[in-house]
Amino acid sequence: MVARKNSLERPKPRKKPREEPGYGKVLRGCYPGLPIAVRLIRYSMDGSGSGWTGGLLPSVSEKTTEEHSVFEMAVQNDSANHSSLFADVALLQSFKLLIIPCYSLVVVVGVLGNYLLLYVICRTRKMHNVTNFFIGNLAFSDMLMCVTCVPLTLAYAFNPRGWVFGRFMCYLVFLIQPVTVYVSVFTLTAIAVDRYYATVHPLKKRTSVSTCAYVLSGIWLLSCGLVAPAVAHTYHVEFREEGLTICEEFWLGQEKERLAYAYSTLLVTYVLPLSAVCTSYLCISFKLRNCAQRARKRKIFRLVALVVAAFGVCWLPIHVFNVLRDIDIRLINKRHFLLIQLLCHLCAMSSSCCNPFLYAWLHDRFRAELRKMFTCHHRIGIPTNHCAMASVVL
Repeated sequence: MVARKNSLERPKPRKKPREEPGYGKVLRGCYPGLPIAVRLIRYSMDGSGSGWTGGLLPSVSEKTTEEHSVFEMAVQNDSANHSSLFADVALLQSFKLLIIPCYSLVVVVGVLGNYLLLYVICRTRKMHNVTNFFIGNLAFSDMLMCVTCVPLTLAYAFNPRGWVFGRFMCYLVFLIQPVTVYVSVFTLTAIAVDRYYATVHPLKKRTSVSTCAYVLSGIWLLSCGLVAPAVAHTYHVEFREEGLTICEEFWLGQEKERLAYAYSTLLVTYVLPLSAVCTSYLCISFKLRNCAQRARKRKIFRLVALVVAAFGVCWLPIHVFNVLRDIDIRLINKRHFLLIQLLCHLCAMSSSCCNPFLYAWLHDRFRAELRKMFTCHHRIGIPTNHCAMASVVL
């Protein structure tokens, strides 16, 4: 009778997990990783999967507890919204022929422009000063950002197998990508502060090369420190039966900590640097109001306006997108979620193309050295030292 009673006893209902509205948590800032559930849905759309959740759980039985929790969290967050996610993925795929050329243009212009800037600074002794070392560091970080952020973003966004670059590259790339972004932001701030002291306080002792080296080292270390929490919450999980691999940032049961990290990162890497850049260049502008050289004055004002505009405009969309997603993800149209996210990321990456033009191509000495370099390479039979002594008038 006891056995009979136990057999007829109703099983206790399982506690329903708390559902998040809409999409799973994705990496902030540089990398717009697609939500996990979207990848699983897209996999079933390709005809090679076994449905929404059928057959997936056994494939992760050999994973660690945290990795299994990542999978369960993705399914819980998005299983009720898969109809809208189908339309979202389909919309993103329809813009594929437009998005890929735009990203390719960013890569070509960003890598070529920043490489030429680095080449000229390294080869020209006259340009070996603190300001140009800052600009060179900016060019290096921007070039590294174009190489790591853009191609891997496209590959991960449009590849139905997800992350195909291995576990080591997952953590390495997720470290390098935001580090290069933060280095670029902090270097822009350092350039603005350096120009402020050079213009507003010209009689004060200028920054030495050794101090510049310490500042650049501090920028890279600070950037790595800011990225460390995100890397610690990055997971690489393989679903072997489905042929799908994910590499995403998840904060399991730590929503308050995630929001605190997100907002503090926004403050440190956007609000404060933008405020410092604006303040520095406004002080420079006021200082140059009584400058007798009106042509030089107009050029500096134009450069100041372009620098502030490019810095603020390029990075504003991705930060607004992240804030809206954290406040209430339902504020963003689900049908256009992935497309908006990718376009915001593209806008942020375009800043790497702007910087070479703003800090170098508009610089008379750089244009002179660049033209001199190409002139030397195209003149046949003329010694290099004669070319180096030639004066170029722009």
